[in-house]
Amino acid sequence: MQKIIIKGLVAICLYLLVFTVIAGTQIELNDYQKHSDIISTAEKFVSAEIGKQDDSISVQIKSLDKRLRLNQCAIPLVAFWPPGASHTGHTSVGIRCTDNKPWKIYVGATIKQFRHVWVSDTAIARGTIISNAHITLEKREISFIHSEYFDGRRSPIGLMAKRPIRKGDIIQALALEKPMAVKRGDRVVVVARINGLEIRTAATALSSAAEGDQIRVRNISSNKELVGTLHENSVVHVNI
Repeated sequence: MQKIIIKGLVAICLYLLVFTVIAGTQIELNDYQKHSDIISTAEKFVSAEIGKQDDSISVQIKSLDKRLRLNQCAIPLVAFWPPGASHTGHTSVGIRCTDNKPWKIYVGATIKQFRHVWVSDTAIARGTIISNAHITLEKREISFIHSEYFDGRRSPIGLMAKRPIRKGDIIQALALEKPMAVKRGDRVVVVARINGLEIRTAATALSSAAEGDQIRVRNISSNKELVGTLHENSVVHVNI
C-alpha cells in the first residue's frame, strides 16, 4: 500500500513539473514577437510601397531563424527601407519596434515585378526597322532589367536595331535608335518664318540626322550655314 502511495505521489510530482514547464514555456513564448507578425508587416509594406496590383508583383520574405527571440512589441511594428535598399530583386526590409523596449531587425526579401512588355517575336538583325511583324506584347518579369524598356504604354515600332536582338528578348531602349532620315549631303528644304511670313529654300545637309534631331545645313543660294530641327519629308525648321 505504501508503494502505491509513493508511486502516486511521484506521478503527481511529475505531472506538476511537466505542467509547470509547459506553462512557463507558453508564458515565455507569449513574451516574444511572433515571427509571422514580422514577416506579415514586411510583406504589407513592400506591396504598399511598390503599388501591388493583381499579380504585378510577387513578394517573398525570407524565414527568420527559429532561435531569434525579440520582445513582444506593445505597439504596431513599423517597416522601412534600409539606406540604399533596392525595390526589386534580392533586397532587405527593416522592421522596428519603438515601444519602451525598442528593437530593430532586417529581413531578407525577394521582390519580383511583372509587366506587359514588348518582346522580339523573331530574331532581329542589326539595322532592321522594327515593325509589328517583329514584336509581341507579353507579360514578363522585369525585376532584373535595370535599363529602359518598352512596355504597353510605349511602342518601339519605327525604331532601328543598333545590334542583333535574339528571339524572345525583351526590347530595351539601349538596343534601338531612331533611323537616319537624312544623310550628310542629302538635299533638304529649309523652312523659316520671318515676321509672319514663311520662307522656303533648298539646302544641303552637313550631317546625318533622325527626325526630331538638330541638324546643320547649308543654304544653296546664300551658302550660309544654318541649324534647325529635322521634320518628316526632309523639312528643316530654323529660327532666324
